[in-house]
Amino acid sequence: MTNAETKTKRAPQQRAEETKTALLVTAIEMFSTLGYDGVSIRALETQAEVQRGAAAYHFGTKEDLWKRAIDRLLQRIIDAFQPLEQIILDLDEDARLRAVITALVRYSAEAPELNRLMVQEGRYDSWRLDYILDSFTRGQLEWSKDVLGLFSDPHTYYIIIGSSTFVFDVEFECRKLFGVDPTTDEFIRTHAARVADLVLATRATQGKG
Repeated sequence: MTNAETKTKRAPQQRAEETKTALLVTAIEMFSTLGYDGVSIRALETQAEVQRGAAAYHFGTKEDLWKRAIDRLLQRIIDAFQPLEQIILDLDEDARLRAVITALVRYSAEAPELNRLMVQEGRYDSWRLDYILDSFTRGQLEWSKDVLGLFSDPHTYYIIIGSSTFVFDVEFECRKLFGVDPTTDEFIRTHAARVADLVLATRATQGKG
């Protein structure tokens, strides 16, 4: 097979992958801001700049596309936390907590769509909420309890999740109110340290009680 023939054969496969990626990236953005019911496949395809019918061709139903988009989004946080599992057991308890919170804050800065999506889906009882909880959240919660002693109660869970993620959901409010870009490395490091300080101070107070 000549180089020209190889390129010709690869071109349709490459275009198909590019189309699927465009649909998934756009789906994550739209589902996280508009909610599942607020997104039509036609609008999604238009936003992704792909041919009409591409979503059905590559993913089947809207439900299947949503699941694939969520899988892609969740894989990013799994990849972000995976390196920690290899080193975290060598750290003391406080250092473990700081490492995990730093990873969570950094992920939230890079992919605020997950928290936005959870705000959308967490308000209602639906198959989508069950999908996220069953495929990801419950497993991560148990891991955090076992390894860190974290998230053992809803108050601590939502204090950590809220304080780690919210500023990145309202990035432009932060920019206008404080003249600060919350996506910079300096801000992320400082914010993670502040969140960890808060959690450790709360732990110390509870311990005295």
